[in-house]
This record gives sequence, structure tokens and C-alpha cells, in this order.
Amino acid sequence: MTMRLKIINTKFIFPGIVLIGLLGSCSIENSGVDGENDPNVVAIVNGEKILKQSLIEELRWTKRKYRVKKSDSLRPEEKVWLKTNTLNEMVRTVMLRQEAERQGISVSKSEFKTHLKKVKQGYQEDAFQRALEVEEISREQWQEKIRNNLLIGKVVNEVVNKNVSVGEEELLRYFENHGEEFQKGEQVHALHIVVETEDEAREILKLLRKRKSFSDLAEKRSLGLEASKGGDMGYFEAGNMPEEFDQVFKLEVNKVSDIIRTPYGVHVFKVVDKKPARKMNFEESRKKILVKLLQEAQENAFNKWQNKIKNNSKIIIKYETLEQIH
Repeated sequence: MTMRLKIINTKFIFPGIVLIGLLGSCSIENSGVDGENDPNVVAIVNGEKILKQSLIEELRWTKRKYRVKKSDSLRPEEKVWLKTNTLNEMVRTVMLRQEAERQGISVSKSEFKTHLKKVKQGYQEDAFQRALEVEEISREQWQEKIRNNLLIGKVVNEVVNKNVSVGEEELLRYFENHGEEFQKGEQVHALHIVVETEDEAREILKLLRKRKSFSDLAEKRSLGLEASKGGDMGYFEAGNMPEEFDQVFKLEVNKVSDIIRTPYGVHVFKVVDKKPARKMNFEESRKKILVKLLQEAQENAFNKWQNKIKNNSKIIIKYETLEQIH
């Protein structure tokens, strides 16, 4: 990824199922749990409250994540799916964080600091702040999401993933049965410069026409993550970057693009090399297959582990309160 928190290139399609996952098996009980009668509480996970206001704020983030605009007219079932799915994720986060605490697993200050530094490496402060604004999330909220994801990732790795493996025979069998998946698409090796305004971008283009070095200009002027490397993005295929970047594939080698706009700035690209599409052999494909099969095995193990935790948890969803949120 370049200078952005998260980019989704595909349009979101609402599924037909309204109540999913964790919430599908939860109910409100007259059990005298603290917060059960509090109108500001929408859910309780093993005694820990999830506030209505927290869900409202998280729902705004969910809508941004799925590129749902304020002007969009959603069907009733779509609105229900959005808020139900959002609450489902909040419940899951609380439940798994509690499990991490039960297992004695935590994220130290130094781990968190190191991870934040890694995530922000190469970002200029103004560019990072603009990315936060585009995603409509505060720095504190973003850091909390990072902390929770780091903790959950840590407990999953230590408790689930370390017990999962894939054999060599499975890898070879998959390659032989799914050869069509290992067709490598055309790749371009590109440099890019990203700035805030079209005026700045046009100035960059003028300097490039005067034979100024693209890499030098990228180091001095670009706001992108790759600025310190002369704007070098390496090789990438169409569809692996924001869709606006696909215009780069129309350029010939050593040619510079016109201005390309994205939500994160104004870009100028230069293509320095191209690789044609071709079929990969097993050795080239092995890592990709291993990642795929290992991920599937880990997901299966994770789902079993999560269901076991869910079955041992007391999760109360206040559906009347949930219905009040729009």
C-alpha cells in the first residue's frame, strides 16, 4: 500500500442474511446483569458493556470502509446488515480480547510502539493526518484499532496458528489441480510522485519535461511512502492497486503519465519496465499455494476455536436498543 490507511477496490455487495455470526445465537435475558436495563448499553459480553454511542461511531467507520455515502439510499435490510455486522465485529473484538487476557497474553508498550512505528514508516506527518481525515477516524480511534488487532493477532498466532501446518504433497496436488490460477498477469515497474494539488503536479510535469530526474523530484517533493526510495513502487499487476493506478499500464516504458487523481492526492507516474503475462512453474507457485492452503487451514482452526470461546461466553444483545440506531 502507498499513502493510505485502507483502500477497498471492489464495490460492496450486501448479503441476504441479516443476522450473522456471533449475534445469530445471542439473546436478551432477564438475568439481572449490570447494564441490562441501561438504555445507553447495546450489548454485554461476559459482563463488559458495549455502549450505544460506541456502536454509532463504529457504524460511521463501517460505512466509510464500504464506501457508503451519506447520500446513498439504502434498503431497510441493508441498514440492518450494516449495523448488525458492525456490532458483530465489536462483540468479537471484546470476546477475543478477553480471551487474550485469560490466556495471559498482552501487548507491551514497546511492542505497540514498535508496531506503530512500522505502520507509519516513511509517512510524512501531514500525509498521515490527511489519510486519517479521508477515513474519518481520529488518531486515538485508529491507535485503539491497531492495538486490538495486534493483541488478537498475537493470541491467534500463539494459541491457534502455531499448531497448523500444510504438507508438501498437499501443495503439489493443489498445483496440479489448479494450474489456471498460476497465470501471472502483465506487470509494470513504476515510479510515482504524489502531491496535494494539481498545480503542484503540473509544476512537477514541467520540471520533468526539462529532463529533471524523476527520482530526485520524488525524494524532494512526494508525500508518498516511497519518496525516500525515489518514488519506486516496484512491480505490480493491474488490480493490485487502486483502480486509478491501472491507467499506468497504458504507458510505454520510460514514459511519464499525465495527472492521475485519487482520494489521497494527485499522482504522476513513470513506467521504467514491463513484464508480459506468463505461466508460473511449481517452484514459483509454491509460496503462493502454501500461503493459500495455510490460510484456509488456519481459518478453519480459528473458527473452531472462536466458536468454542463463543459457546463458553455470555453475550447479551439488546435488540430494542439496536433497532433505535439508524
